[in-house]
Amino acid sequence: MSKRDTMIRALCKSLGVDYRVTTIDLERVIYRDFGNGFNVEISGMHTSSMKKKATIYLWYGDTMTECIIVKTVRDIPRELIGENVEELMKYSNLLIAQGYDSYDKLFRLKYGKTINYAGGVKNMTHRIFYGTDFKLTDSDKKMFSRDGYECKALLQGKSGMPVAVSQKMDKDFPIWKVQYGFSCLVFPTYEDAMDFCRDRFTRLDGKAV
Repeated sequence: MSKRDTMIRALCKSLGVDYRVTTIDLERVIYRDFGNGFNVEISGMHTSSMKKKATIYLWYGDTMTECIIVKTVRDIPRELIGENVEELMKYSNLLIAQGYDSYDKLFRLKYGKTINYAGGVKNMTHRIFYGTDFKLTDSDKKMFSRDGYECKALLQGKSGMPVAVSQKMDKDFPIWKVQYGFSCLVFPTYEDAMDFCRDRFTRLDGKAV
């Protein structure tokens, strides 16, 4: 067993019996299922360095077509991982209490809508993603892969609305679709889909398609 395997197992054991080591997206990570539809992935800890900090992803769902990253917490020291996971569990329970208990509801919430926090903070509003400007990146494509389609490209509308260009994962019928807002159009080829997008949307960096 390598040193980094030993270290991630030791860290997992120190966090408690609710945690386990598993592989997600080809990376050895620490995982915990909250049992309420949400789960956490602790990334960056398959390392031999004690100084390496973790990235913690709060997910909803556990299947490719019905899962979404709800919140990401970065640069967490090893000794604070457990504390941050507990805060994410409280956060997930708050979401459920306010009715955000499905993929579709969380997707709508994530892209612009807000929730009111309970628990002693009166009239305080938070977005799931923090910061003044929420920006999609190419690494977010997996969030838009669902219902038998794999997202191959992410674009944006004039207001920053996400636009997903996806291919059906069926070798006998590999059609393409462009989905944005409540609209969805289907095309026979990638070239046709991108031709439709060219004069309507931009790439995530603002450049022309």
